[in-house]
Amino acid sequence: MTELEDRLLVVARDLCRRTGKRPREAFMRRAVSSAYYAVFHALCRLCADTIIGGIHHKSQAWQRVYRGVSHTGAKAVLTSSKELSAFPAEVADFGVAFVLLKKEREQADYSSAPFEKYFAGTESLVEQAANAIVILGKLEDAHRRALAAALLVKARTS
Repeated sequence: MTELEDRLLVVARDLCRRTGKRPREAFMRRAVSSAYYAVFHALCRLCADTIIGGIHHKSQAWQRVYRGVSHTGAKAVLTSSKELSAFPAEVADFGVAFVLLKKEREQADYSSAPFEKYFAGTESLVEQAANAIVILGKLEDAHRRALAAALLVKARTS
């Protein structure tokens, strides 16, 4: 079985393909939302697999770590120049994509205004999500561990 983030990307891409000549707003909104959640779940899996181990994905410990990542906390870490200074530039690139997708997902899910994205814009966001997930997959173990720790443990200021 493929990972959840892979399945969410398939859904997002399928929604983009179902639009025909005139994009259906609901499909575009759902595609953007699915793309963001693919990235978020990839981040959650990175943390749980790194700390507990992927072979333990059915354990309570793995599930607890997986569910321990928060949307707001991830955004805070991924936009902090202090936090990002310990990582290769690719993590900052991931952060840029994460923040953009989070903002677009919130607009897609909650705004009652007409959705401004059309087929090309939505498709581009879906591909940015796919690229962001690739970045996570290529991180060295030391960076994976450090990122998981940064996402799950609040740094003390004193």
